Amino acid sequence: LAAYQNSVTYLPGSQTFSSNGTNNLVLGEPNSQIDQYLHGSTNDEKEVGVELRFLKNRIGLNFTYWDRTNKNFPFNATVTGYSGYSAIQINAGEVKKTGIEVQMSLNPIKMKNLDWTINATWGKQIKDDVISINEKLNVQATATEVGGNGNVNLVSQVGQRWGQLRGTGIKRNKDGIPIIRADGTYERELNVYFGSALPDYTGGVQSTFTLFKNFLINVNIDFSYGGKFFSLSEWYGNATGLYKRTAGLNDKGIPVRDPVSQGGGVHVVGVDATDHPVDMYVDPRYYYEQNGLYGQGIVEESIHDLTFVKLRELSLGYRIPVETLGIGKYLKSAVFSVTSRNPLLIYVKSKGFDPSELTNNSGEDGQLPGTRGMGINLKLGF
Repeated sequence: LAAYQNSVTYLPGSQTFSSNGTNNLVLGEPNSQIDQYLHGSTNDEKEVGVELRFLKNRIGLNFTYWDRTNKNFPFNATVTGYSGYSAIQINAGEVKKTGIEVQMSLNPIKMKNLDWTINATWGKQIKDDVISINEKLNVQATATEVGGNGNVNLVSQVGQRWGQLRGTGIKRNKDGIPIIRADGTYERELNVYFGSALPDYTGGVQSTFTLFKNFLINVNIDFSYGGKFFSLSEWYGNATGLYKRTAGLNDKGIPVRDPVSQGGGVHVVGVDATDHPVDMYVDPRYYYEQNGLYGQGIVEESIHDLTFVKLRELSLGYRIPVETLGIGKYLKSAVFSVTSRNPLLIYVKSKGFDPSELTNNSGEDGQLPGTRGMGINLKLGF
């Protein structure tokens, strides 16, 4: 918690009111209450590992297994607005985490004019389970709104992995086929679990090439596999017809925004409430509005996979020969390099997004697009 966050005080606002010729500040009370029994949290952590080196350090392996328990961590629990507050800050419960981390170093080429080194990392959280939740909440889950006007939340559910995305989804029959209403829109189902916001594993590979002792090439790739995220931009963009998906041609090659009677519309397939097959075209406005704030609030089509592989950094450098230039008594080393950040998204499972640039655990919340960058760097050693 930030300093003084558990001190309930009146906060001065920007508005004033006049009384007896004097302007007075309007004071406001915080929206969040503080549990009077709020106390510090504890972390219990155990770690064991092994480090191995072979062939004069040309091959290295570092393996670590860790076990961590977070108890009584502070949490803003949502309360009914009728109380005059939106949340109460309490000690939430207990989360049990275990995982493994592997680091590998390799020097496959070591020659006079060419040296190639590789450093790779790989990590996986084996367990990240919610063991208990403060009994004062009187619930089995704590939820934090992540966008979509409360239609999707990041949930801590007892007995499940931390960080479940739960929200309004498409109702399906026992065979998993969508149930479609008479107007061609989906039946909705509340409190659908879409999966954890945590990836199954993450890692990276860094390759460094040294040519003729002084020229340097550095390539840095990172990756993530599994996990889910919610796109608030897409949720609003589809519902308002701003996204590319809401225009273009349908599967008959006719503009989707043309009247259904003239071959336009979105093709939907499913079953009705009595399990009879449904195969029809729907006006795109009705179809996409159901997936946004202005319809049924369905978020399912805005839940995406976190998997990606990205070229995070590429740099070309030159190690300046300070001794040859006669400045060795002033500098021990000098390296000049040209660097590119985020030059290439090599692979992404969810097209149209860059999962490596998300702003929070739950996904993107209307953030600006990711950017590429170019720069120069001069590193001096004294």
